[in-house]
Amino acid sequence: MNTRQISLAAAFLALVFLAHAAGRFAQIGGAQLALSIAIYVLMALLMAPSLKWGPLLGIGLGVGILTMLATSSPVPWANIPAHGGGFLAAAWLAKKFTSGDEPVSVKWQEVILAVGTNLALVLFALFTWLGISPASGFHEKAFERFGMSFGNGFIAWFLFGFVGVVIPTWIFGAIVLPLLYKAVRPALVRQGMLKMA
Repeated sequence: MNTRQISLAAAFLALVFLAHAAGRFAQIGGAQLALSIAIYVLMALLMAPSLKWGPLLGIGLGVGILTMLATSSPVPWANIPAHGGGFLAAAWLAKKFTSGDEPVSVKWQEVILAVGTNLALVLFALFTWLGISPASGFHEKAFERFGMSFGNGFIAWFLFGFVGVVIPTWIFGAIVLPLLYKAVRPALVRQGMLKMA
């Protein structure tokens, strides 16, 4: 990574931290938005095609640690595999299916966002479930959201999160990510941080 790429990654990581911390307040009628996901998917779309896997793994670890520090989750460390994994999945797709020289189509932006969001939830749900002591009573708790009862157990916990976090997060990201990408990419090209086709 060159100095400009390090500076760009640091700026994005700061935004990831702030967006994840804002997630504590980004709740609408019981739905919670994971605002950080749109930011780290944007970072993957812009940076991953031109970076090797060593720096990307470092950035993924940074995403995980910063979301852990910003979270209000009862199992903070679950953010490391969840959001680090979400970023790395987005980075892999960006490297595999985009050139880096040309803008990424909205269709691919949405696909990469959906994969990153879903993987982050699966990993977060799994590691949170494993990280909470059975003695706490959490595993026997009945999960309910938006008037829907999901029952208890891991599948109920997963569906509770899917309906209340993943769907709202994806809808938010599906609107915001293309707008951010369209605004940020040309500015980075003008500054010489990204190549233009």
